[in-house]
Amino acid sequence: MELFFSNNISGSEAILDPEESKHCVKVLRHKRGDEISFIDGKGGIYKGEITDSAGNTCKITIKESILNYMTRNYFLHMAVAPTKNLERYEWFMEKATELGMDELTPIIGDHSERKVFKPERGERILLSATKQSLKAQIPVLNPITTAKKFIMDSDGFKGLKLIAHCNEGSRTDLVRLLESNLKEEKDEKKDYRFLILIGPEGDFSTDEVDLAVSHGFLPITLGESRLRTETAALTTVAAIYFWGSPR
Repeated sequence: MELFFSNNISGSEAILDPEESKHCVKVLRHKRGDEISFIDGKGGIYKGEITDSAGNTCKITIKESILNYMTRNYFLHMAVAPTKNLERYEWFMEKATELGMDELTPIIGDHSERKVFKPERGERILLSATKQSLKAQIPVLNPITTAKKFIMDSDGFKGLKLIAHCNEGSRTDLVRLLESNLKEEKDEKKDYRFLILIGPEGDFSTDEVDLAVSHGFLPITLGESRLRTETAALTTVAAIYFWGSPR
């Protein structure tokens, strides 16, 4: 199924933006009378008929809609430091969207080498990955911020807050945490909320870890292997994805 995107929906009518319209009409050769499917990026998926494909806009009359398509029983907010090689970070964004991520915040740590992140390309990657994986909700991409500010601003988060790091000190294995501490409580009708911090190539500083712990974050380990930032981030997304999948 080919999915398009529109945030211009009014009643039973929708309009694709110029870029989506070009892909629909010029590239895929859809024409008036054809049925297509599109998402609103907020969890809704629609099926409709093209009523006008002239110019740079494609107008659609909506025939069917599902407003909470493929909902999950958990909410996942990833706060991940951009990598020095930005392509690796973009790879993570794509794959995390395919598995299931609700929100992403790029963070700058004390040891970060990359301290700039342009959101425009990131938003395109998230949209493309959402459509490719047949999802209806595009992950929210927040502005870049420092790890310390993000930690201090996280006090209002209602859910389980985790920080993955390789420093000395007691840490809980993520998989064991999910399979033991949460397994007995697991309820398919309950919404679970996770906020997970992943640091830069140089890891979080001791100050950052201590600050996170003081603000309610539980330190976790992802195993004995030394993982790249993007690998560690995707590993946590995958662990939550498989934990949340129906058994």
